[in-house]
Amino acid sequence: MNVFPANLATPMADDCSDDSAADVARAIIDPARWTHADSSVDVLLRNARAQVDTTAWAWYQVGEDLHLAGQGDAAQAWPSLLTADTFHAFCTAQRLCLWPTGSGESILGWLLAPASHAGNLALANLARSLGEALQTDALARAQNTQRVLYEIAYLASSVRERSAFLLGVHQQLATLIDAENFYLALYDSPSGGIIYPYYVDVIDTSALECATYDTLDPSRLSLTGQVLTSGQPLLIDAAGILAAEKEGRFFCVGDRPEFWMGAPLKNASDEVFGMIAMQVYDVSRIYSVEDRALFLVVARHVAMALDRILHRDDLEETVSRRTAELSELNRALRQEIAERKRAEHLQGALFQIAELSSRHGDMMEFFQSLHGIVGELLYAQNFYIALVDRSTATVSFPYYVDELLNDHPTPRRNRRGLTEYVIRQRCPCLVDLAEATRLVDSDEIERSGESIKLRSWLGIPLFDGDVVRGVLAVQSYSTRVRYSLRDQELLTFVSRHIDTALSRRSAAEALHAANHELEERVQNRTRELDLANARLQHENSHDALTGLPNRSHLLQRLSEAWLDHHGEGEQLAVMFIDLDRFKVVNDSLGHHFGDLLLIQAAARLRSCLRENDLLARLGGDEFAVLSPGAPLDTAVAIAERILAAFDLPFHIDDHVVFSSCSIGIVSPDSQFHSEPADLLRDADTAMYRVKNGGRDSFVVFNHALRREVSDQVEREGALRNALKRDDELVPYFQPIVCVNSGQLVALEALIRWRQPDGRVITPGEFLPAVEGLRLIGRLDLYMLTRVAVILAQPQHADWPPVHVNCSSYSMTRPEFADDVLALLARHGVAPSRICLELTEGALVAEPDLARRSMQRLADHGMSVVLDDFGAGFSSLSYVHQYRFSGLKIDQSFIFELTTSPRSRAIVRAIVRMAESLDLTLVAEGVEDSATLAVLREMGAAQAQGYYFAKPMPLDELLLTTLAPRLQVLTQEP
Repeated sequence: MNVFPANLATPMADDCSDDSAADVARAIIDPARWTHADSSVDVLLRNARAQVDTTAWAWYQVGEDLHLAGQGDAAQAWPSLLTADTFHAFCTAQRLCLWPTGSGESILGWLLAPASHAGNLALANLARSLGEALQTDALARAQNTQRVLYEIAYLASSVRERSAFLLGVHQQLATLIDAENFYLALYDSPSGGIIYPYYVDVIDTSALECATYDTLDPSRLSLTGQVLTSGQPLLIDAAGILAAEKEGRFFCVGDRPEFWMGAPLKNASDEVFGMIAMQVYDVSRIYSVEDRALFLVVARHVAMALDRILHRDDLEETVSRRTAELSELNRALRQEIAERKRAEHLQGALFQIAELSSRHGDMMEFFQSLHGIVGELLYAQNFYIALVDRSTATVSFPYYVDELLNDHPTPRRNRRGLTEYVIRQRCPCLVDLAEATRLVDSDEIERSGESIKLRSWLGIPLFDGDVVRGVLAVQSYSTRVRYSLRDQELLTFVSRHIDTALSRRSAAEALHAANHELEERVQNRTRELDLANARLQHENSHDALTGLPNRSHLLQRLSEAWLDHHGEGEQLAVMFIDLDRFKVVNDSLGHHFGDLLLIQAAARLRSCLRENDLLARLGGDEFAVLSPGAPLDTAVAIAERILAAFDLPFHIDDHVVFSSCSIGIVSPDSQFHSEPADLLRDADTAMYRVKNGGRDSFVVFNHALRREVSDQVEREGALRNALKRDDELVPYFQPIVCVNSGQLVALEALIRWRQPDGRVITPGEFLPAVEGLRLIGRLDLYMLTRVAVILAQPQHADWPPVHVNCSSYSMTRPEFADDVLALLARHGVAPSRICLELTEGALVAEPDLARRSMQRLADHGMSVVLDDFGAGFSSLSYVHQYRFSGLKIDQSFIFELTTSPRSRAIVRAIVRMAESLDLTLVAEGVEDSATLAVLREMGAAQAQGYYFAKPMPLDELLLTTLAPRLQVLTQEP
């Protein structure tokens, strides 16, 4: 759309010659116009200063910040501005009480007074009155805004002159916002031309004269140019303008305002054709947040209204030019007027068709509305739309209205009617009775009722791109109605818009169908995810082999039963069950056979329990039973049933196998049990007493066992004291070497305890007693500290990475990773110089906590390897789930490497798996050259064992020249 008049040299001559418009403009910019009568809030504040029994108050109105809007004592110092962040802190510091004044979407204001006035009814009434006044003013402002928008819409439809419309917009805007300085610019994007049909400014007085023409300079954009080129509103104060000028983004032309607001004017195609702007030069009159929002709302309505006027101006200019050219001929003048009305009518029809394309509803409603629109343009009492299915060449008639044919035509194929004739010709066809007869005689169409009865028929092809999608047809059976070529041109023109509308509706229906399909897929996917989550939750809390609850599930239920026991006195019993000689069965008949035995054993155990008892598999061949509400004699009866049930053989794959149980039983005792895990510990202790006593029985944890536990506690106390010194618990180091070169690649730090008599004991003699206790966590950090101190020494800067064993307890502590990283940071040791060795115990007990700890350590460069790989129940799954950087093959496989084909096959598979997963692999327990040779042949990377060196203290390690000696050892046959 061209927004400029034809003569660019004097584009504003008509606009600027209107004396009445200039007078109104001067009235608008008269400063006296902005002196309003006191508002109800002003009256309340003035009366409060005289009527309230104290003047130690202030009222702040809420905006972007809180502004001081009134106070009782003018001499009292109150901050003029408070930010939302500092407001409550200020009130607290000054010991003030607060009354909210009015609430819309949020609090509209606050009345403040010293805390000593908290009970002042006059202040409370003042706050309530201020709130009511603010809300009344807000409602009035909203009503006034709605009125102004209605007035602008009315102006657009009633005012003929653009200048009068702009003046009216200025007048209406001035009732809402400080519009003393207001202007509007029209913009032609291709040429960069700008004209200012309306410009009122009290400072830039030269701008009161209508500008002729301006050109946008992209290299030095003005504020107006910034809005026109960006197509975005610009609300900016003086400081922002200065900052933009320094950055060279845009510049202020003329006097710099204290605040400037500009908004783009866009047409229906979202193209910028102009902008409106307002500005103030007085800091006290800076626009509020509400003013800015109102300005943007009004700008959108002005854009729509002005777009309509400019369209109307273009049409009227065309009509006027034709009228001037044919003014001497009355007939030509009447024809021009008729053309204008026809064009307006056609334009209205096109607008209606465009509106139909975006209106919701089914296609039948769309076709009915389309029929009504076409019927306003020409005779369409008989009207139909035919659509063709390209894949089947079937012509259907989704909409068919005919005064003679009552039955709706059915879809048809391979017919030769007028409809198919238009589809073949791909162009409009105007057919009368003679032409229809000729087409029948020439076999272009077949004889039918429509060709015989019609007197005039007009068919227009409908296109989808370059392909005919159907036909729009009108027909007459009366000699009084005959379609002309002009009707054909008109309907052809309209059909192009119908094509667009049909494409939009088809696209909308396709989008709706796609959205519906997507919604169904999302719902199905959500259901699948819910089921998957349910399965995952079940899998996370249950054993994969037997389907029984796992350790984490047992601990959760045990914690609940523990609370019931302590809160309501509910009785409780816990049993720890271990299958006897399971390892013999597993090793002799294979792991698959062992799995089948575990499944049958789990089913037999479950059959011996009460309905509310919980049976869980803890791992391997260990099970636990939680019996809530069961006294000790009930637990003993359950144990006896289990022992009797296991007297019967198991039938597995044509084998008959006997497997008994060892059962430990415990009931809570406040003297010995402080947490739920203590019950499992003591039940485990009782079970091991059964193992040591010959198996196939049960033991109740009693005072004798408690005395044994007390001995363990004594050992635990000695260990705690040892942790306070640095001369008892010391690290011994064992090398880890490269299998091929024999070079030292790492060291493993192993703890040793020096006794007062000089004897040095290994971890196997004291660690089992503290496994699972908090003490083991302290021991882990103690060893890490000792190793960090050694690595921090400058003479040890070239040491290889040191492996340090980590207990299950530590890895499942949420704060363990942070403790380790902080410890290394204190000693200046990089995390990459430490490698933690972890068994699968932590992963079985608390997999989520272990995974988070390992992830945090890995993120900081620390390696974690899985120790004793192959000895656990499901180690392979852990390699997949956790961030391990390496594996250590359990030494039980290495010991049998030269004698057991099965062990060789397992080790070879582990080596290949480690290679494919890019994991380092260490073979533990290498004690002879033959074992080393087998490992080298398999391609194992690293090894560790007595063949290379035994664990040794630091001083001995420093005196040993390891690399050459190991090089020689690894070269032996």
